[in-house]
Amino acid sequence: MNVRELMDKRATLVGQARALVNVAETEGRELSAEETTQFEAWMKEADDLDMKIERSRRLETAEAGLQLGQRQSNGGAVGAGLRLGGDAEQRARDEMHATAAFVRSGDLGPLMDLRATSNDTDMNITTAADGGVLVPTGHYNGIIAKRNEGALYIPLGVMNVPGLGTTVNVPYESGEANVFVATDEATTDNDRDAPALDKIQMTLVDFTKDIELTNDLMVDEDSNLMTFLNDYVGRALARTHNSALLTAVLAGGTSVALTAAAAASAGDPEKIIYAMQGEYADGANWVMKRATEGKYRALTGNLFLYQPTPNGVTRSLGGFPVFNSEYAAAVGAGNKSVVFANFNYVGMRQGQLNFLRNPYLKAKKRTLVLHYYARIVYKVLNADAVLYGQHPTA
Repeated sequence: MNVRELMDKRATLVGQARALVNVAETEGRELSAEETTQFEAWMKEADDLDMKIERSRRLETAEAGLQLGQRQSNGGAVGAGLRLGGDAEQRARDEMHATAAFVRSGDLGPLMDLRATSNDTDMNITTAADGGVLVPTGHYNGIIAKRNEGALYIPLGVMNVPGLGTTVNVPYESGEANVFVATDEATTDNDRDAPALDKIQMTLVDFTKDIELTNDLMVDEDSNLMTFLNDYVGRALARTHNSALLTAVLAGGTSVALTAAAAASAGDPEKIIYAMQGEYADGANWVMKRATEGKYRALTGNLFLYQPTPNGVTRSLGGFPVFNSEYAAAVGAGNKSVVFANFNYVGMRQGQLNFLRNPYLKAKKRTLVLHYYARIVYKVLNADAVLYGQHPTA
């Protein structure tokens, strides 16, 4: 028996024991001698199955590792092209083995030991694009993944806001720090002052993804599918973060008018840079589409009057680092195409990424469903430190 079958048998035994106790409690009596003997026999068998389940878990995990090692020795890809070193590489292998064991058998043990935009279809072997290309007819035993932008909140320095519950209130200073008042000796009272405060509510938003795998695909595939799915979900989560970040920044930041409706214009970067108060400019970064960055890089003209012309192309604009995201708007009439912000004044909360293996929802169709749940929210905490450039409508 595999782990799933052993667990089902144990559940049956425990259920029988529970039913026996329930009958006695309903009748307002203790178990009879015969019932007690039967109860003890069922529970002993359930305890024995616990040991068998643990042995089977360890064996299946070890076998998954042997299969992976064999594939890699034959030229297989590691992590769909991602190679790590040392502890990170071992951790990636352990997570892959644990996830593969869980998906195939429902064995949650290895995962518990390690815990520290959709394509609306199932994954099957009938349609090539949905998984048919993974079934071996003699092919490379890995999946070549697309590269996507990583989550920007780490390199941009977005503030991580801790707290329990769905909503956290973040207090902030809504006014200005007033200067001290000159006071005459012994004739004038001290100046009375107090900071003006307000709060911003950060309420987590649910983001979800389902991946459906037919039984035929799981039995027949030989393309390191579990490794690929781990990477695929991670890339999708990073893109979700970037989309939520840009949405919040453009909703809560401060607008700066750009020069032309459908063009990148000389002088626009300087206009935005110097629209930000100097107190926030240190540590500011740009975020824009790569194509938008290219439009600014392509501008030519007279030498700068007050500073030397930069030598070569650098990954900065006006002396500030540039990050690219396809979730920024393109250059166009009315669009908010560039963000210039000190992201220390943008807050982010996220819950744990939860994963549920559901073999029952579509069992009639011999399909396993993997559910992924994440809760994320971004908010601008100080609009003075978050600017975006907006093109005129005409």
